[in-house]
Amino acid sequence: GLNMNAIASQGLTLSYQDSVIIDQLDVSVPKGKVTVLIGGNGSGKSTLLKSFARLLKPQQGIVLLNGADIQRKATATVARELAILPQTPVAPEGISVRQLVALGRYPYQSWLQQWSDEDEAMVNRALACTGTLELADRPVDALSGGQRQRLAIARAILKDPRILLLDEATSALDAESEHQVQLALEELMQNRTTLIIAHRLSTILHADQIAVMDQGRLVAIGKHERLLETSPLYRRLANLQFKEPPVDQVSVLS
Repeated sequence: GLNMNAIASQGLTLSYQDSVIIDQLDVSVPKGKVTVLIGGNGSGKSTLLKSFARLLKPQQGIVLLNGADIQRKATATVARELAILPQTPVAPEGISVRQLVALGRYPYQSWLQQWSDEDEAMVNRALACTGTLELADRPVDALSGGQRQRLAIARAILKDPRILLLDEATSALDAESEHQVQLALEELMQNRTTLIIAHRLSTILHADQIAVMDQGRLVAIGKHERLLETSPLYRRLANLQFKEPPVDQVSVLS
């Protein structure tokens, strides 16, 4: 139809105390494409991601989800359409990995009823995609940071949202966990609209569009090669943040 954007902002302004974090921002995230956000510290990337997930309410302007004001949509609709990562799932006490992942799709009560084989298969597939199937019966409390991140991704795979909002910061992980998380994310991103705060060169190179933010404003948008030519800020950020990895790290990053 007419509306080719999954999510967009128009005149979006958010301030915290006296400082403006996002300033009259217009940005569009096209359906089915990968849009990457980059910018220096304090450029407003994370705030934008949160406002797109309706975790923050704008002082001015509007966020449009499938062409309609996100503030007016039912919470259940927003929750179904969007997944934001990493949002470490809050685990009720004594719950297993399989149960926590299932909570991404089924209400708490539904464990009391009999699951169908199909439900079981879907949960197992989400676990398998993220390399966490062997953890299925462990208590969530016993997991490492990398395992928890993969679990959050498994929940999102099961939930199957149309729009994925992703902060790619996995700096706390060792190389092996990082590699596993990366593979799981690639699985999740297939065929869906994705907005990513990127921390990796490989993500940027594969993006359909890159939005460059500075002090709450959009200063450039385009593909990597073009931005290198046209945006001094992008060139600086790319050189600073995305130095080519050493050879032994390439397999982890690519």
